Amino acid sequence: MRLLRPVEVPGLPRVPGMLALAALRFPRLVPVRLRWHAATRGTGFLVSRLLQSGDDAGAVLRAVGEEQGRAIADQLGYGRDPHEVARVVAMANRLYDIRARVHARSPTESVVETPGCPWSREPWWGAKPCACFSQYEVGLTAGLNPRVQLRYESKRTRGDDRCVGVYSWRPRA
Repeated sequence: MRLLRPVEVPGLPRVPGMLALAALRFPRLVPVRLRWHAATRGTGFLVSRLLQSGDDAGAVLRAVGEEQGRAIADQLGYGRDPHEVARVVAMANRLYDIRARVHARSPTESVVETPGCPWSREPWWGAKPCACFSQYEVGLTAGLNPRVQLRYESKRTRGDDRCVGVYSWRPRA
């Protein structure tokens, strides 16, 4: 039974499928200790992948996001539509202490809105690190559902007051 089987997402702690689904649907119910454990493992995973790679950091972060997104989609069946994809990305943001909110604009479009990263006002942060980190979200989206696209309406690093990512169905070719 899929709900009882442990979910194994690279870089995150193993949890039963039922708990993973509950965390995606109701992220505020996830205990702080579990969020911290997931965040530290996730950060360690990202750092280890970056150190192993001689590639562009953005490409590495996108590949990590795709790997994690595929694992969530395969093991939980989550990410069937733009709203579910947006929920996963918002949860991933919360793991990095980024307070993300999800709301549906329409049945085919959802929005993840954040006031910005905790480090967005730091002098060492800027457009390049933000673009690399955004590649993680793009990869996570592609891994969850290749038919869903992410575009950014606004970003703090471009001078906007918040970051807004829009998730919608990818136009058919």
